[in-house]
Amino acid sequence: MLDRGEQLDWFGSMEIRVEAILAAVAFVFFIAHTATAGARSFFKYELLKDRNFATGTCFIFVIGAVMYATRALLPPMLQNLMNYPVATTGLVTAPSGAGTMVAMLIAGRLLKRIDARVLLLAGFLISAFALWQMMQCTIVLSASDIVWPGVIQGFGLGFVFVPLSALTFSTLTAHLRADGTATYSLMRNIGSSIGISIVQTLMTRNTQVAHADLAAQITPFNPLMQPMLANGSMQDIAMLNQSITQQAAMIAYLNDFKLMFVATLLVVPLILLIRPMKKVADESIAHAAMD
Repeated sequence: MLDRGEQLDWFGSMEIRVEAILAAVAFVFFIAHTATAGARSFFKYELLKDRNFATGTCFIFVIGAVMYATRALLPPMLQNLMNYPVATTGLVTAPSGAGTMVAMLIAGRLLKRIDARVLLLAGFLISAFALWQMMQCTIVLSASDIVWPGVIQGFGLGFVFVPLSALTFSTLTAHLRADGTATYSLMRNIGSSIGISIVQTLMTRNTQVAHADLAAQITPFNPLMQPMLANGSMQDIAMLNQSITQQAAMIAYLNDFKLMFVATLLVVPLILLIRPMKKVADESIAHAAMD
């Protein structure tokens, strides 16, 4: 439903309606099974009682949405609006992975000396800064204008992944970690699916809205347009419409980057709900001593 909704006009399509009904029915069965199956439940609801795990799952959901949505937006933007070849598109977007790799190596070492929540905050702020840079994009961009925001975002995500995983699983008991890992990965994948669907839908609709707003200025009553409308050929008008379409699409992409920027900042206060790893370790020692 999420992957094909934009192509099939969402609930205007019988396929999407059927898939939505199946998803709703399956979700009802899932809730009933979880509530009644006890130890045999597919989903261990005890996971939600762990504050660190519940908060970390919310974080990874947003990260999945933001990270994969960005990866889904950049290639079509570069190819369709800026006429980048496929190979060049791959070359200018690939360095973000290098940023993530370097940051994960550094974060792993810093985790022993710095509070993991501080690293997590730094990672989110760095990622937000990269998205803010993407919000400044125009149709005319150099390769460095694309590479560096990607590297910075990748660097920020690397600083998020390592401390987030450590904090999320630091309070889980051993028998819940296997189920916790599966749930953690599942939420990241669901977040990516929802994030990509949302940004693609908003991009299509915002392109139409922006195109209508820009094209509304192309009238005989606009003094700047009167010479073209009076003397211009059909080819000139077609080129003008193409330019308007490009600008409208660029506005839609920038709105998507802004949405992801705001979503990244909105989850930052959740860091206050996570207990520090040192405190968790001390509590575990105290409970063991009491036992």
